[in-house]
Amino acid sequence: MIKKLNKIVAILLILCITFPNVVFAVEAPPEVVAETAILAEASTSKIIYEKDMDKKMYPASMTKLLTAIVALEHLQPDELVTVGNEINEIPGDSSKAGHTRGETLSVKNLIRGLLIPSGNDSANVLAVTVARKVKNDEALSYEECITVFTDLMNEKAKQLGATNSHFANAHGYHDENHYTTAHDMFLIAQEALKNNTIMEITKEKGYSGKGVEGDVTDNTLKIRTYNWTNHNLLVTDNEYQYEYAIGLKTGFMNEAGDCLAAAAQKDGITLIAVVCNSEDPGRWTDTKSLFEYGFNNFGMANLQKSGDVINTVVLSKHNRLLGDTLETVVKEDMNEYMLKEDIEKIEKTVEYQSELLAKPKKNDEENTIRLKAPIAKDAEIGKITYKLENQVIKEANIYAATEVEKSTIMSSIKYFFKNFTKNLFSVKTIIAIVGVVIVLVLLLLLMAIIRNRRNRRRSRYIFKSNRSNHTRRSGRSNRSSYSGYSGQSAPYTREDGPRMRRRRRK
Repeated sequence: MIKKLNKIVAILLILCITFPNVVFAVEAPPEVVAETAILAEASTSKIIYEKDMDKKMYPASMTKLLTAIVALEHLQPDELVTVGNEINEIPGDSSKAGHTRGETLSVKNLIRGLLIPSGNDSANVLAVTVARKVKNDEALSYEECITVFTDLMNEKAKQLGATNSHFANAHGYHDENHYTTAHDMFLIAQEALKNNTIMEITKEKGYSGKGVEGDVTDNTLKIRTYNWTNHNLLVTDNEYQYEYAIGLKTGFMNEAGDCLAAAAQKDGITLIAVVCNSEDPGRWTDTKSLFEYGFNNFGMANLQKSGDVINTVVLSKHNRLLGDTLETVVKEDMNEYMLKEDIEKIEKTVEYQSELLAKPKKNDEENTIRLKAPIAKDAEIGKITYKLENQVIKEANIYAATEVEKSTIMSSIKYFFKNFTKNLFSVKTIIAIVGVVIVLVLLLLLMAIIRNRRNRRRSRYIFKSNRSNHTRRSGRSNRSSYSGYSGQSAPYTREDGPRMRRRRRK
């Protein structure tokens, strides 16, 4: 056995050395026994697993998530509600919270009765209360109230994008005209997570307390005490508990099978899983396997945040007094839930509107982008695109962070004098001036030396000229004194010519 293990390790080492760039495959999606299912990230709606997610299914008590959403849009959690005859309008085999006619509960505790023990009676009380408030008619019959409330439910579902669903009651008891899909239930669960009251309640393991919490000053109110246990085994203490589970709602009917819309949160990531018609314990094991697959293999790529500076571009034909560049920004957060190994491969490209582009100048670096003035602050000037292997992931608009004014004659003149004064006393300018002064001084010294040499030559020439003139004058006087002296030659003069001078030298 040990020899076999050694051989396997040796083979793996050889493979790693021979093929160093090989990446081990991502964990395969789990085998889900549910008829339909979906797994998606809550904040981005990124679907990372699905199995017939658009197939028509019966939601059973998962319906109550939508009931809670609609109820809390029209009622405040601390409002008090008195239970009426509507609690008797449910089938005998319905799950109940145990309300009695005439008792008073807070809306929050009615939501608890709806979501923790999955009370169909709680659903009816909420539906009737909302319908009569919306229509401002306390005499509205039960049937009229259910029509009003289910219309609100179907309207809300469409707003959320759950267009393949239709709801015929507030509690989810089977009706052929009461249906949904795994994907639509994801959208409803996603909305439910945005409500703090629903979030607080669906993660509770149970509730023990009065129907109205706190001190009640009206002694005439009938208030009961409840002891409810959550039907969601992912959040209670049992073998199927999942440490990261935060809700949401179970469902069961013979026609629907065992269903579950669940949420889990880990390291700031919230995943939602919906499984429909998965026989117990399949809905618990299916959901846990889906969550582990998502958390282990996927991560959040934080592409951008609102206010992020995408880049700084050079300007053209602008008022230079206000600067030569413009920061471009985005105005929305953008994230993507994706395979962890793909996050580092994301590429982004930036494009600016063609009418804003200016021709680059000769001194511009390669790929320099120039934008033409004027540009208004917050003006949309382009877009940024995020890609993975040439496939577009996300796109966002780019905006101007500040205003860019167009250049005018006056702004150009002001900039010239401002720039001149500024540069005049800069270190570079002072160094340049000192350099020029040194060069000028050297030139003046050189000119003085040259002039001095010229003056010396001229002095020598004058000296020689004066000496020659003196000699000539002396020669003339001697010649005149010898003029009457026969046989003697007089000293030569310039008039004697070169011949005579050469002869006399001999």
